Amino acid sequence: MSPSPFDLRSTSDSALLESMRDLAARGAGLEADLLVHLGEVEVRGLALELGFRSLFAYCVEVLHFSESIAFHRITAARASRRFPQILERIRSGELHLSGLRLLQPHLTDENCGELLELARHQTKRAIEERLADRAPKPDAPAQLRRLPERVATSRPLVLDSQAAPPATPIPAPAPVAADARLSTEPLGGGRYKVQFTAGPEMHAKLREAQALLRHQVPDGDFGRILDRALDSLLREVRRLKFAETQRPRAQRADVSDPAPRHIPAAIRRTVAKRDGECCTFVSDDGRRCGAREALEFHHVVPFARSRRHRVDEMTLRCRAHNSYAATQDFGAVHMAQFRRDGPSSVTRPGASCGE
Repeated sequence: MSPSPFDLRSTSDSALLESMRDLAARGAGLEADLLVHLGEVEVRGLALELGFRSLFAYCVEVLHFSESIAFHRITAARASRRFPQILERIRSGELHLSGLRLLQPHLTDENCGELLELARHQTKRAIEERLADRAPKPDAPAQLRRLPERVATSRPLVLDSQAAPPATPIPAPAPVAADARLSTEPLGGGRYKVQFTAGPEMHAKLREAQALLRHQVPDGDFGRILDRALDSLLREVRRLKFAETQRPRAQRADVSDPAPRHIPAAIRRTVAKRDGECCTFVSDDGRRCGAREALEFHHVVPFARSRRHRVDEMTLRCRAHNSYAATQDFGAVHMAQFRRDGPSSVTRPGASCGE
């Protein structure tokens, strides 16, 4: 029985370390090659052709990268296209992706070489410190904040200002990060922990809603309050986006004569319902995009040419695939001019992205 290639117990220390160095060097070279390929795939728009709304979606669903790895590699690939010397630094092992993520916001044509040298063979923390030395920040102010009492998970969330003050002094905590993106964590049983940062105006609105809804939500549970608020918000957004209403007015579903740019409500309702409120782009191998974010109404016969709205000539597309279709219809040069200068610079009357 041949030994397993993963069994290294018989490998000498020196051979093991030499193999490690060789693997690390090969890995750095492969990482550089991967960034080159990612950049070229994005430039050619191949992910869109395959039915993905973005290169990010392609990396996650086909290459099976984690979301964070996909984001950071795409960011690195874009930086490498702008500053090709980055690739040689990565290939040689002088720069790692974590270091590149720190450098990327600061890179310019003038300082690229200097910053790459600054990060040469440095740890992430060392690069952070060197960048901070180049642009010092003011001292962080001392903070003392009142924290809510520790409560059982079955009790409703309370605002900091409602909590009783702690019995003993609390050391000043680190400043809260400025990142206010929504954070969710599954808790099982179909439940999620939802966490975000509220500014003073939103804090005041939550308190006001809690007070006004005491009869309907006696315990003041913010989960129930926000659920009701989202119901109202979604009704309004869906009314504006898809013309959704409880009392639709009688209206022709198709308009064949020269029409104004605005799409009639009846057509928007019909198209949205028919398409399941998701992107309908289908790749050559039959894969449907299906994205639900940033949806737009796409004219199969561009509106700039037809000047009409018809249900059978319209469909929903995500913004990426709508833009992709526009490039196919009008050409990359025309669309680049449109995106740079706006609609007033476009010679075709009424032309717009995907139409």
